[in-house]
Amino acid sequence: MTETAPPAQGTAPPGPSPVSLAVGLDLVTRYRLRLADSRDSRLAGLGGPYELAAASWTGPRATLVAFYDPPADPAVAGPDLAARCEAARRWGHERLRIQGAQVCDVLLVALRPISGELSAAAPTGEPVRVGAAWVEVGAGNAGTLLPVPPGLPTESELRAKARAVRDGAPVPTLAAVDLAERQTVAGGYVAPVRRAMVTQPYATYGLLAAFIVIYILEKALMGSLAPGRPNEELLIFGALDNVGDADWWRFVSSAFLHDNISYAHILFNGLAMFWIGRLVEQLYGRLVLLGVFLLTAAAGSLLWIVATQIGLALAPAVSIGASGGISGLVGLLLMLGRVQGRSVPVGIAAGVRNYAITVIALNIFFGFFFPGVNNFAHLGGVLGGAALGAALPPLQRIGGRDLSNAEKIGLAAVIAAGAVALLLAAVNLVSVATGAAQPFGT
Repeated sequence: MTETAPPAQGTAPPGPSPVSLAVGLDLVTRYRLRLADSRDSRLAGLGGPYELAAASWTGPRATLVAFYDPPADPAVAGPDLAARCEAARRWGHERLRIQGAQVCDVLLVALRPISGELSAAAPTGEPVRVGAAWVEVGAGNAGTLLPVPPGLPTESELRAKARAVRDGAPVPTLAAVDLAERQTVAGGYVAPVRRAMVTQPYATYGLLAAFIVIYILEKALMGSLAPGRPNEELLIFGALDNVGDADWWRFVSSAFLHDNISYAHILFNGLAMFWIGRLVEQLYGRLVLLGVFLLTAAAGSLLWIVATQIGLALAPAVSIGASGGISGLVGLLLMLGRVQGRSVPVGIAAGVRNYAITVIALNIFFGFFFPGVNNFAHLGGVLGGAALGAALPPLQRIGGRDLSNAEKIGLAAVIAAGAVALLLAAVNLVSVATGAAQPFGT
């Protein structure tokens, strides 16, 4: 008879499974959670052992992601998970009290498939949300048993990790995950966010291309549409004047025009859009960049019109240039981490806000010491951008949240209106250039 010798005394217990470690590395870097020791008293009351857990112990959002090995008997595994979910809900309410958090999100991950049904997810407005999922390396698959709370690893992420481990991808050790957590904390959680910001800012490049193409048209046609009357020619192109009733589309089209006499205007605005636009697009995304630029360009022009009506701005005058919309992007950056995006790493948020303050200071300097600068457009842009920054979040991977459907629809509508405005400006220009009609609004 052959007997299996018992483990030698002092042998370390088995560590977390490879898929737990693979996901755990993301938890401490991308999701900015802290590894939790199973002996930690703060994990008491969770209803069973967990081989790996990561949590957020401070701030307005308490979070826990925990992996466990379910019972092999399917008839037992379902009730076991249900009991764990109920214990997690009680634990979450206790964290709200102790931590002073506003919400608590929990995700329990079983390391093999579990059949059966669980009770419904938490109702809308419930501060404690418990999700449940399973992951299996052998099949390279994952599933959801209760909806995963937002901002935690999704079913597709778990499935991707399972397949990577199954296919032989390198798996970090527990020590490597622990080291990654320490390095992430020491860096103020900046490195993962910086990696997330490495994207191609195509919308910014698109705006720059539009500025350049329109400027080339200005250089080619100016002087031939209304010789000796430069302001009238600018109006034909789509500039905005502060006398009489203005066409609505001029509040947008004027932002794409620049002084054709000197290259300095488009050069400065182009460089500002290149630096500031890229930053906004990487932090907030393309929809927010385009929507905020168009809205705040119009807001700056509107403030200029109002200032004219109450005698603060000189009339008659014509306004052109992208600086109102660019100032709006600066105002948006000024609010980063204040109302929206409070989970953005402190170092990045503070650096961006300081950068925005520097740009505003430079705008004030140029506005008072150089003639022809529309300070009201700049002021209106900054104020409009700051107001939008209180409502629009940075990207979820940066530390914000995903845009709601209503926000996406609203921004898309603004962008569509901007496209219509540019189309009307083009029709106006073509009709005058071909002699088919008088310019709109003149």
